[in-house]
Amino acid sequence: MDLNFISIIIDIILTIVTGFMAFATYKMAHSTNESVEEMKKTRVEANSAEVIMYFNVENNRMYLIVENIGNTVAKNITIEVEPELKDSHNKDYEHLKKISFLPPNYQIKAFFDMGFDYLKKEDNPVKYKFIITFTNIYDDKIRREYISDLSYIKSVSYLTSESDSIEMSLTKIKEELQNTNNYLKKLSK
Repeated sequence: MDLNFISIIIDIILTIVTGFMAFATYKMAHSTNESVEEMKKTRVEANSAEVIMYFNVENNRMYLIVENIGNTVAKNITIEVEPELKDSHNKDYEHLKKISFLPPNYQIKAFFDMGFDYLKKEDNPVKYKFIITFTNIYDDKIRREYISDLSYIKSVSYLTSESDSIEMSLTKIKEELQNTNNYLKKLSK
């Protein structure tokens, strides 16, 4: 065999091996890049705010809760509610529609209504859609939608009576004082 021919075969084999090595290097670089991107995404998700809004019912008292369950600050929070949020006394909750800052693991808890008062009115909605928009620490604008269904309250029997509730007791006292005032006004005429 000719030395030149052997040299050509060795060159061809080395070229093929080099090609395989280049391809393997490309695949490893691509895989590493995908891993880095996945780690970035995981870090962003782990360090992001997550704002939710829901109703909490305790002893027939309904509370409206806005909470940041994420690990970082939420900024420029806007909340839209469909249909419009009103309690049994037609009080609106405009003050909860714009919140400039909500720290992580923090909640705003606002008394909403008494469950039986709210559900007594047939025209009060039992389903609400909360549309929450906020900015995270990366200045990404995030939009979330949640449905809150209060119809379960109709079927829940409460362990405490209405008179055990502080709000109910205060309401009864207020009504009695108003009745007394009305009676005294009639007497003075």
